[in-house]
Amino acid sequence: MLKRIRTEALNLMNEKGINFTIADLAKQLGVSKRSIYDHFSSKVNLIEAVLNEILSDLQVQIQEIVNSQQLNTIDKLSALLTASPKALGPLSSRVIVDIKRKLPEQWNKFEYFFDARWQEIEKIIELGIQQKQFRTFDMRIVQQIYRGSINELYEYQFLTQSNQTFQNAIAAMTDILIFGFIATDNRQPSN
Repeated sequence: MLKRIRTEALNLMNEKGINFTIADLAKQLGVSKRSIYDHFSSKVNLIEAVLNEILSDLQVQIQEIVNSQQLNTIDKLSALLTASPKALGPLSSRVIVDIKRKLPEQWNKFEYFFDARWQEIEKIIELGIQQKQFRTFDMRIVQQIYRGSINELYEYQFLTQSNQTFQNAIAAMTDILIFGFIATDNRQPSN
């Protein structure tokens, strides 16, 4: 029941932002509001549980990617850059904006996660440089490009106007970050 409540809460959050009501959720689940309040003391408590599950899922994924023996360095980097919540599903750009604005303490947890993920990304990039798979560059600039891209891709208008899902946009951005603009055939240095 708890998983079902959190999953439906996320669906409502993605649809209505964090302004959904417990009555909306109860109707969606076909249960009484009391049934939900038996598990969560408030709507904020429920939202926090949803967000904590998403973060926990992401942290597990990151560790699995980093520790994977099956993935090479490039695949690990790509997987780290594109990791998204699987347990309950992704957050819409609308929810992210709501969380940043209305639940800053929860958003701080996401910021902490992004910082920890960046440290893992940096380690993989440094390994790729040692293996001569990547060239050396200013890591601060790459981090700024990545974070700026993520923030811009969260924009609801961009996603709807370009008919993209956030996950597809992230995958395209990651491909450009890793492989650049040069076609595969043209990647030999010119003399």
